[in-house]
Amino acid sequence: MNSLSLTINGQHVTASPDLSILEAATKAGIEIPTLCFHDSLHETGSCWMCIVEIKGKNRFVPACHTLVSEGMVIETDNDTLNSMRRQSLENIIEEHSGDCMGPCELSCPAGCDIPDFIAAISQQNDREALKIIKDTIPLPGILGRICPAPCEDECRRHGIDTPVSICSLKRYAADRDSAETDRFVPEIARKTGKKVAVIGAGPGGLSAAYFLLRNGHAVTIFESSDHAGGMMRYGIPRFRLPENVIESDIATLLAMGVEFRFNTTFGRHINADTLKKEYDALFLAVGAQIASRMNIPGEHEPGVISGIEFLRKASCGEPQHVGERVIVTGGGDTAIDAARTAIRLGASTVTILYRRSKLEMPANPAEIKDALAEGISLIEYAAPVAIRTLNGSLEITAIRMQPGEQDHTGRRKPVPVEGSEFTVAADTIISAIGQQIDPDAGHAAEIGIEKGGELQVHPETLQSLVPWIFAGGDCVTGTNIAIRAVEQGKRAAQAINLFLNGEVPIAGKHSFNSSFGARDEAPKAFYQGKPPAERVPMPELSLEKRSKSFVEVALGYSEDFARQEALRCLQCRCGAITDCRLRELSSRFAPFTKAETHDHTGFYKAAKADILMEREKCVDCGICVRMLEQSEGDAAFEGALITESCPTGAISLNGR
Repeated sequence: MNSLSLTINGQHVTASPDLSILEAATKAGIEIPTLCFHDSLHETGSCWMCIVEIKGKNRFVPACHTLVSEGMVIETDNDTLNSMRRQSLENIIEEHSGDCMGPCELSCPAGCDIPDFIAAISQQNDREALKIIKDTIPLPGILGRICPAPCEDECRRHGIDTPVSICSLKRYAADRDSAETDRFVPEIARKTGKKVAVIGAGPGGLSAAYFLLRNGHAVTIFESSDHAGGMMRYGIPRFRLPENVIESDIATLLAMGVEFRFNTTFGRHINADTLKKEYDALFLAVGAQIASRMNIPGEHEPGVISGIEFLRKASCGEPQHVGERVIVTGGGDTAIDAARTAIRLGASTVTILYRRSKLEMPANPAEIKDALAEGISLIEYAAPVAIRTLNGSLEITAIRMQPGEQDHTGRRKPVPVEGSEFTVAADTIISAIGQQIDPDAGHAAEIGIEKGGELQVHPETLQSLVPWIFAGGDCVTGTNIAIRAVEQGKRAAQAINLFLNGEVPIAGKHSFNSSFGARDEAPKAFYQGKPPAERVPMPELSLEKRSKSFVEVALGYSEDFARQEALRCLQCRCGAITDCRLRELSSRFAPFTKAETHDHTGFYKAAKADILMEREKCVDCGICVRMLEQSEGDAAFEGALITESCPTGAISLNGR
């Protein structure tokens, strides 16, 4: 049979006349997107993803069943074709419903693969679990203890009983690794010869260093204190985060080759000019470590101390005599940590004043609960207005507050109740109403600074207007949770890696994500066959033992407890997420940048023998039907072939 000559995307191609355009292109190494096509099938579908243009004839045809002809000139990729593919995809997606990613991993700032690491624990593969975690979170021992777990707030198990204890399982995997002699250290790329200076050894700086080291770059972290950890070490008490846990997480970075230079302050001992002589890029991760002032009379009286300074002294073991009566102002984690620390330092009474309600406190609810259990009192709707020293003791005057109009965050702004002032005597007053960014780092780097002190960088790449300088973490976002700083460090490392490779730093691409919707919006049928299972409680130090001790309160899961808790996970993530053709095509052609929610009234799962059918994921591509028809009832026909050929994960092996 004589070959034909044709042109595809400007490339000369020869092909047999019995081939389709798709087959000819594939043989020539030219990719044409498909959804409903399978090379083992004689009959083709009609998804129209493989549409191509025959030039000179103004014809748009499906490549899968249009035969080649002599002299054809074909284009497979242009704006018109991609627009048509986008329209086809949008129609297909309207009939598709389900979670690509679980709500838990979507809500994790660092993008941790939560379903897979929990599955690994349930299968007794703790090392694999840690490997999965450390692909996105370099500090799992620390984060497993201090993260407020936004992932657990979004866990679909709320629809049955209580969320999976994700953070406790993350901690479990980290603690198991910490106890091993052969600890997990991630694979490191070949050395690039490039050097990066990181300012600050908090969660953002440590995370950036971790991912830069993985890419083969040399990293030196400059830290103004004498140990690494930032606010994780100096702002979180040891009964929540033991020192050996911090050292364990940092040990991995040391094994990867990070260099630390302690007691070195950027802007005093070093600056951008001196670093530029030795380093190819600079990442500023200086945090937000200046205590906010109360701006009331008497706040500088002896015996008044900021929560940040109070916790720093406690973490360093400096003697502090708090007296019998302690007042703490504020409602965040620092306020709660300071109050619980004061109890352990010998205070008889500790009272927190907060200007809003308990439910509005930004502190981790679990920590608030622990604080109250330890005997700490809370006065809601109370704001300090003055402090004075009277007869050798402190006295704080506060005023009652009430909810007013909503502010820009949606919360009702507290307003004072006229004439409601009251006083409370104290030996120590701890101010913990917030933290601010020190602008000195921005000045020393000679990059822009926002009104609130935030360093000016591109919001996606974290690159400043000085191309070799990047910044991230609290010094860019304002005070935030540690997992957010981890995400910022990871994002900065990706941008810096591009910069060091001579490329322009760009924002990472977002993959298409289908979703049932918010946590409580999954179809009722989704929960069928999923019986209630009580959440495994975290073993804790008794109240009697903890009040005078800095021993860690949460004791961690045993192996049996961890397995039991891991088995509660509903595994919402689609089993086909890594090879779903619909997701790949939608990410490429459709302008989806966030999770898309689609209703599907016909939700059901049907299991028969080894096959699981999830109708809501089916897009009627017809591959399975055509395979069955073509097999003509062959008893030896492998059902696994159908599951492997399904482009959306609608058909899978039962138990996958």
